[in-house]
This record gives sequence, structure tokens and C-alpha cells, in this order.
Amino acid sequence: MEQRIEFQKNRLVNGNPVLHLESSCRLGNGIQELDDDHIKTYVHEFDHRDATINIAHFIPASGSGSRMFESLFQFIIQPRPNEETLEFVEHFINCAVDFAFYNKLPQRFKDELNNGTLDIQEFIKLLLSENGFNFGNLPKGLIPFHRYGNFIVNPFQEHILQGVSISGDRTHFHFTINNKFETKIHNSVKILKDITGIDFNHSFSEQHPVTDAIAFNENLDPLRDERGDYITRPAGHGALLQNLNEVNADIVFIRNIDNIQHQSKATKSILTRKAMAGILLQIKKLIHDVLLQIEEKKSDEIHETLNLLNEKFQLEIPKEKFSDAAFIYKFLHRPIRICGMVKNEGQPGGGPFWVMNQDGIRTRQIVEKSQISNDPSQLSLIVKSTHFNPVEIVCSFVDYKGQIFNLTEFKNSDLYFIVRKTHNGVPIQYAEEPGLWNGGMENWLTLFYEIDSACFSPVKTVLDLLKPLHQEK
Repeated sequence: MEQRIEFQKNRLVNGNPVLHLESSCRLGNGIQELDDDHIKTYVHEFDHRDATINIAHFIPASGSGSRMFESLFQFIIQPRPNEETLEFVEHFINCAVDFAFYNKLPQRFKDELNNGTLDIQEFIKLLLSENGFNFGNLPKGLIPFHRYGNFIVNPFQEHILQGVSISGDRTHFHFTINNKFETKIHNSVKILKDITGIDFNHSFSEQHPVTDAIAFNENLDPLRDERGDYITRPAGHGALLQNLNEVNADIVFIRNIDNIQHQSKATKSILTRKAMAGILLQIKKLIHDVLLQIEEKKSDEIHETLNLLNEKFQLEIPKEKFSDAAFIYKFLHRPIRICGMVKNEGQPGGGPFWVMNQDGIRTRQIVEKSQISNDPSQLSLIVKSTHFNPVEIVCSFVDYKGQIFNLTEFKNSDLYFIVRKTHNGVPIQYAEEPGLWNGGMENWLTLFYEIDSACFSPVKTVLDLLKPLHQEK
């Protein structure tokens, strides 16, 4: 434990690491187009894949839904809610009939909503409190998102429905969860299986406690609770690298739990994700052919394939290195990820940038704002960036011999995040692990493709569920 404390303390002493950005990735310069013709071609590639290919969907789903209802909490807690809160609640009440949870309301509340006699405080407490629907304490994945007639669906169920539409019922679904809710989540998934008759496979895991970060005070002393135990905090989504490392599949789709569309609005998303998997299959075959030829001492036969990788997939393998078999082997023998990027319309999230790695090779990276220095020339690159990352990833970490890569070997441990919060009113600070799709995947072989905004429908507040991609109509 002493070594762990010292290691994490040193991270805080050294401060938040920053990257030096070469430039933002843009369409034609780091981000490739994925138009309707491309989608059709790559969907065909994916739909006609080898039947022995195993597919999994990896969905981080441990986050609480409480932030979705933050303004509703403020309304019932504050003696005099501010104007922004009042506007939020007014919108929420006026549109209550359009939320999936409306189906679950007792008839009295439906009647009172209809005739204007609703006690708003009582109604909100019904939705949020443990004595009611308990939405304020449930994980986001258990909150009703979508309505299909009289049937309502939560994100766990919707991810499975969309995933089966993409890759069939032999797909494996793996959710990272808070184990406190495992029984509820399992029951929710079982209901879907019973109703649909789809015989899919699913599993759960929890973020490994060994990855938790130790909390320090302002003097960099580790903090203890009343029992004398060290106070710890989950070390961010980067800690899920260990969970991902335990998924055994040839192709893995990664997507956040709240980014899911109503099935009636999901056609573009389904086709795009299939196309991304088709791209992955094509590039993976070419790469494995090269690696096999190098292993068989036939490296003089790889130049044509390397040219194709550069021209068709913009892999940017240095041409002067084509005859350096050792370099090519190291360059290509890595996990592969195809990342979707949407046009930047003001949404929060990391963006695609060109970053120079330690070997002097320009690499595509997903970079968070906190990883960028305050240098004006670096900050200007954020302003000039055109796309951001909605966490739409299709990847493979099985090598040309059928062996699974150890993903921890491709992570940059130096790209952690320093977080400052409070605990019982006391300021604390701790270091989160490098982000799963940031430093956690820094040394992966990475390609960026522009995808339609119809593939991105995150739910940050409950009002986001009123947007067209979440509505049945």
C-alpha cells in the first residue's frame, strides 16, 4: 500500500500531464469520409463475414442517473429555485406525457397532469425518491428511455436490441456495472429475453477496486475515514481497460450506455456501426497478411499491400520504412480501433488530433480538453477543430496468430487525469487512470471516420429524452 500511495502522490506532485498537439484532425486530414456508397460497401463486407467470427458489445454502464435529474432535485431542495431551474421544471411538466415513464404513472397523476391540479413537489418526489420510482438513485441504464406502445425500454435493453440488429443473436453483450444493482439489471435483461425470445449472451463486471484512486488532502496527505480506512474514488473510465482486456471476441463494439437511439430512429446508426466493422475486417485482413509474410521472411512482397493500406485507409506508414521489416512489424502488430467522429456542434467531449509519439511518428489520438496546455497556439487548435468523439468505436485486439493482445502494454500510463472535488466538505484530489479511449488506447492502430450526427444521442439531462432520436413518433 505504501508504494501505491507514493506512486499516486507523485502523480499529484507532477501535475496534470499535457500533450503537444500537431494539429486537429479534419476531413481529408486524419478523418475519412463515410458516405452512403462507402457504407453500402462495408456493410456488405460485414454482413458476409466468416461465420466463426465472435462479436461482443462492450458498454460502460456503471454511471448514476442522478445527474439527469439535477434540476428536479434543485427544485425540491431550494427554497427559491432560480429562473433556469423553473424553466427546466416547466418544460419537464408540460412534456411529461412524452416521456417513457409516463406509462408507469398511477392514474391519479395522469389525471392531475391533464387537468392542471398536479402537486409538482409530490410528483417529482414520486419519480426520484426510494419510496417512488427511485430514478434519482438508479444507474442511468435502468431509467426508462424509450416507449413502444405500452412497453417501455431502458438503455440496457435498447443496447441489446440494437446490437442484435447489428450482429445477430450470437452476439455477446458485456456491461460494466455497479454490482449493487446487478440483480435489478439482470432481471431487466431477463424480461427482454422472455418477451422477445432472443437467445443472446450477456455478462457483467465491476470496475476493479484495485484500480481505485486514493484521495489526498491539499497537503498531499492520504485521507482516511472514521474507521481508519483510506478514502478512495473510482479512477475514471480508464480503469475499465482491465475489464475490456477480459473480453474474448474477434470484434468488439464500444459505446456508452446513454448513447442509444429508439429503434424506429436507429437505421443510420445500425448501418454506420456495421460499416465501421466492415472497415475493420478489411484492414485487419490486410495487416495480418503483411505480418504473416514478414514472419515467413517474405517481406519483399509486402510493398503493394502497404501502399494499399496508405492509399485506401490513410494509415500513414512511412514509405521510407517499407523495407524495414522490424519497423513494419512493430507498427502493424497492435490492437486496431475504428473510431466514429461527428461534426462539432458544441457538445462536450474529447476531439480528434494529430499527436507526435515518442518514436517521432504522427498518430491520431482522442484528446480531452484537460490534456491540452494553456499555450495560446495549442488552445487555438481547439477552436479550429471540426469534430469530436462520441465514443463510437469498433475494435479488435486479436493478433494474426489468433492471440489476444494484453491491452495494458499499449497504454500510456503517464496520461492520467488529476481530479479535484470535495468529500464531506473537505477538498480532496486524486489521479484518475488514463482515459479508456485516450491514454488507455494511445498506442493502438487508430483510424477516424466521419459519422452522421443521427448516430449520437447522449442523455445528459432528462429533457434530452424529448429529442427526436429518443421518441417513438
